[in-house]
Amino acid sequence: MEVDGATGYVLEIKNSSGYLVLSEKVKGTSYDLVNYTSGVYEHRVAVINKLGKVGSYSDWVKFEVVVSRVPTLSKDSVYSVSKEDKEKVFLLEGKDFIHPMKVYMVTGGKRIPAKKVVIESDGVAKATFVVDPDTDTGIYDLVLENPRNKTLTVKQRVVFSDTKEKAANFAKRQEKIISKEIPEDYYETPYFSTLWRSTVIPGWGQKYIDGKNWKLYVYPAIALSAAAVYANSYNRFISARSDYQSAVLLGVVLAERADTQVLWLLNRTNAEASFNRAKTELGVIQAGAGILGAFLIYNLVDSYFSAKRNVASYEPGFPIGNENQRFYATMGTESGFSQTKSGLELGPRYQIEISSRF
Repeated sequence: MEVDGATGYVLEIKNSSGYLVLSEKVKGTSYDLVNYTSGVYEHRVAVINKLGKVGSYSDWVKFEVVVSRVPTLSKDSVYSVSKEDKEKVFLLEGKDFIHPMKVYMVTGGKRIPAKKVVIESDGVAKATFVVDPDTDTGIYDLVLENPRNKTLTVKQRVVFSDTKEKAANFAKRQEKIISKEIPEDYYETPYFSTLWRSTVIPGWGQKYIDGKNWKLYVYPAIALSAAAVYANSYNRFISARSDYQSAVLLGVVLAERADTQVLWLLNRTNAEASFNRAKTELGVIQAGAGILGAFLIYNLVDSYFSAKRNVASYEPGFPIGNENQRFYATMGTESGFSQTKSGLELGPRYQIEISSRF
């Protein structure tokens, strides 16, 4: 309040540790605080008279500074929750967390609040959710709200599924989308990207969408082994066929001379041996080609079903991956006519609507 005869005032502020953070002469009766951190402070005021002297100070009066900014998250973490959990704790890392902050899981207008939120520091908080087994499975947004209604909404950061394993797998998948490793709509139409990768390198598409790293190493090894067997047998076949053709040509020459009958018989034996060896290697080639072809087809089929297993909707409920199916039915009566053999009768008519969510 303004004091008559005052030419100015002295304002002093100290922080919660008792250190003086401000001692300044002001002319008016208001002062704007700039760059003060959240916390409890104390202030007092003295009057400067017409002679420029400072009078006695008022008592110290407490006040609180609350820096109200939209809270932020520093990590693109995706949190997994399953119906097997009784409680789930989210470790939140970011900045501008102030007490009491509220945390929610939100989807389709439904809001699930955290049971408890503990602010450990300006940048670390823990939110504890109680898991209701009847909660719809699906992908939820995460909402952080500070006491001054400054709200942060991060899209598709919580995955809720039936089991811990499924929830963890879907969370890894969602992290790939958020980190731009794969397109946002990839899991809606995943087949092309998966199939062409597996066509180029067996097992690559499965690793890309299913996270099966071992397939990226084992599948190429199997394909290369089959190809190596095929190539080795093919080289042996070419060599045996060449030996057989040479023996046949030599046999034609030896057969025209009477004094080379013994050599002709020996050459014939060698020709038969070369022919049998070429025939054997040809059989190995055909078997190797069949095995390689069958494996490459299996690789493409496996990549297709890997993509199919990972297709999920962003609406509540996963269409793939759940064993249970829920059905909801509503029934109501409506007056009307029903036709029978004897004619028309007035009576109730029932309508049943059934919807399913996987």
